[in-house]
Amino acid sequence: MTAVPDSESFLIQAVVLGVAIVSLLVSWWANRTASPVIAIFSRWIRWGFISLFAGGFIYVLQWSGYSFLVLVAVSCLGWFLLETVYNWLAISALSRSDLPLFPHFEENTRGDDWPSLPSFIRLKDWIRAAGFHKKQSLVSNLADQVIMRVSVYDNEDQTIRLQVMFIPNARGHTSVSFICLSTTSSGDIVMTDNIFLPFGGFYPENWEVERSPWTRSLEKLVQRHTERMDAKAEPMIPFVTTPLDQINQDQRIVEQLNRDLGFLNDLATQEERGRLTPAGKARVWQEIWTLAYLGIPLKY
Repeated sequence: MTAVPDSESFLIQAVVLGVAIVSLLVSWWANRTASPVIAIFSRWIRWGFISLFAGGFIYVLQWSGYSFLVLVAVSCLGWFLLETVYNWLAISALSRSDLPLFPHFEENTRGDDWPSLPSFIRLKDWIRAAGFHKKQSLVSNLADQVIMRVSVYDNEDQTIRLQVMFIPNARGHTSVSFICLSTTSSGDIVMTDNIFLPFGGFYPENWEVERSPWTRSLEKLVQRHTERMDAKAEPMIPFVTTPLDQINQDQRIVEQLNRDLGFLNDLATQEERGRLTPAGKARVWQEIWTLAYLGIPLKY
């Protein structure tokens, strides 16, 4: 077997090192900003680095007679399989864990608990300038020391209810997502959000859900929601229930629907089989991939 020329070996090592540095920098940036958009690029770069490193390692040491590009392609596929196994095990663990799939919220007695960062201060100023008024602060305990907080606002005529969700990540930083809700006179619910967490389940037929994880600007998301309201060409009903009652009621409705449609197991069989059915696990796995690498949710 012919040895790899020193110049080619050096080039491969330089490329791998360069991609490794870029991967570390982008990963640090993604964790620092808690941005799901930057995290998408970070995952692609990490995948490229692992494929280049594994393929280059095998090629330089001449452990195989295949070309460098073929070995990189095989390594790329190998990483896909490894991450698939990891995600499937994580989903199975989630199915049997105590982590709530449909969290229950309570009123946040600490009040409007926003992170004291310039980006969040600007966001709060825009909400006030756009005519939204604070209605309630909510909190949900997801796990030990893992808390999701939601600040809820209504517009002037109370036809748009805005939920600002603060979601902690594994590094202790906080990311923010938004949900805009409106109800038509015929009872349809128009929902526009940019949530990037995988759900995989189903919504009621009268819920028109549009999820846009790439849209991180609240101004653009509200504009898009307003366009969808106008397209309905029917009056919007003002919200009369409190945010706490509304969000918990919505959670109960969606949970029961997903139990009826086979996304969740029956309560009597959950201890033995876990909460998610095989079909439910498959849908969650699919959305993990499409959100993590494309920023595209499933069709609900």
